[in-house]
Amino acid sequence: MPGEVNKEEQMTEQPTAEQPEVEATPTEEPEVPNAEVPNQEQDQLHSENAEKVCSQPQSLRAFVVGGSGEVGKQLVKQLAFNSDIKQITLIVRQPIKYDDYIDNRTVQKIVDFEKLEEHKDAFAEHDVGYCTLGTTRGRAGVDGFKRVDHDYVVTVAKMAKELGCKQFHLCSSKGANEKSTILYPKVKGQVEREITEMNFDKCFIYRPGLLLTKRSERRWGELIFTGILKPITFFFSNVDQCTNRINR
Repeated sequence: MPGEVNKEEQMTEQPTAEQPEVEATPTEEPEVPNAEVPNQEQDQLHSENAEKVCSQPQSLRAFVVGGSGEVGKQLVKQLAFNSDIKQITLIVRQPIKYDDYIDNRTVQKIVDFEKLEEHKDAFAEHDVGYCTLGTTRGRAGVDGFKRVDHDYVVTVAKMAKELGCKQFHLCSSKGANEKSTILYPKVKGQVEREITEMNFDKCFIYRPGLLLTKRSERRWGELIFTGILKPITFFFSNVDQCTNRINR
C-alpha cells in the first residue's frame, strides 16, 4: 500500500509541474504576429521601391571620340544596340559612314582636333564620354603620336569634365606605364594618370592587348606579331583576338 500511495503522489505531481508550461504558451502567442507585421510592411516597401527603380528608364547621352578606329567602330555598334543610351554623339574629324545599325539617336559633329577648345559645344550635355583615339609613331612620327595620344585625349577629358560629364571611359593599352623608357607605353601611362587625377565620378580605363584584325592601313609591327601570335591563340585565350571584346 505505501507503494500505491507513492504512485498516486507522482501522478498528481506531474500535472502541477506542467501547469507553468501551459500558462507560458498563451503569453508567447501575441508576440508572433506583432513581430511579423513590420517585417511584412518592410518587405512590401522594399518591393515597391525596387519596382520603381527598375521601371525608371536610363536616359544616358554619350559621346565617342575615335569612332573611326577598329575599337571605336565596335564601341559605336555596342552603343547603338544599347537601349539605355538615348543619344550618341560621334565627334569626328570628317564624316564617317557606318553600317545600317546606326539610327536617329546618332549624330556626327565635325571638329578640328587642333582647335578642340573652339568646339566645346560638341562635348556639352553628355553623361558619358568614350575616348578610343590613338595612332602610331610610325604613322604620325614622335611629335604627331604625342599630340594625338596625349594632347588630344587629355584635352577631350578636360572639356568633358568641365562641362559636367560624370563618367569617362578611356581605351589605353596593355603595358601602359609612365615610367617606361619606351615612348608608346610611357605616353599611355601619363595619360592614364592625368585623366585619373581629374576625379570623374566614374572613370574606366581599358588596356587591350594586340588587336588581331584587318585594317585599311598596314602596320608592319602588328603584321609581324600577328603572324607569331596566331598559333598561340589556339592555346591561350587571354590574347585579344577581336575588337568586340571591349566592355559595354
